[in-house]
Amino acid sequence: MKSMLCLSALAVLLSAPHLAGAQDKPVKNVAIFIHQAVEILDFTGPAEVFSKAKSNKENLFNVYTVAVDENEILSNNFLKIKPNYSIANCPKPDIIILPGGDTRIPLADNKVKEWIQQSAANNATIMSVCTGAFLLANAGLLDGKKATTHFCCQDGLQKDYPRVTVVKGKRFIDNGNIITTEGISAGIDGSLYLLARMYSQDIAKETAHYMMYRWTPEAF
Repeated sequence: MKSMLCLSALAVLLSAPHLAGAQDKPVKNVAIFIHQAVEILDFTGPAEVFSKAKSNKENLFNVYTVAVDENEILSNNFLKIKPNYSIANCPKPDIIILPGGDTRIPLADNKVKEWIQQSAANNATIMSVCTGAFLLANAGLLDGKKATTHFCCQDGLQKDYPRVTVVKGKRFIDNGNIITTEGISAGIDGSLYLLARMYSQDIAKETAHYMMYRWTPEAF
């Protein structure tokens, strides 16, 4: 009887989530910030990476969209998106994705700047894609750091924010909790890099394989 109880207890322990490798870490919240005139692939590329990342068939991330309010967003003049949350009621993010597009719209809203600054102060990792770098720069989070953005706007970023060192010809730049990526599809590379940094390159490679994305990992 005792041996049967011991075997049952062992079975429970072996099946427990805390023994599942990467599942030692709790599921992390990924907030995909969207805004009017957001670029589609800027936000859907990272969303695909984080929503498909798994360990032992378990999701590693809780992914959701967030906007200034819960009104409908129009992307690329044809795709309508209903945000899951507003910045006022969204779950506390562990990771924030700031996509580009016409970022003049969110740049004009001080609530966005304050949300980004507060999230950074609460240790969120923030990654920009394309002209989303302007949102980071506007929040003062790129001061004294190297950064990149879409090739069309690199000179403009340098001019508008002289305390930022803009780097050309690099897919993404890692500043710890602040990551910037070049344009559009580079958000996928930055997301896979962050996934590998947080968990393992094997998990990132499996995710890229599932996406049928030909990923060439850059050195850490």
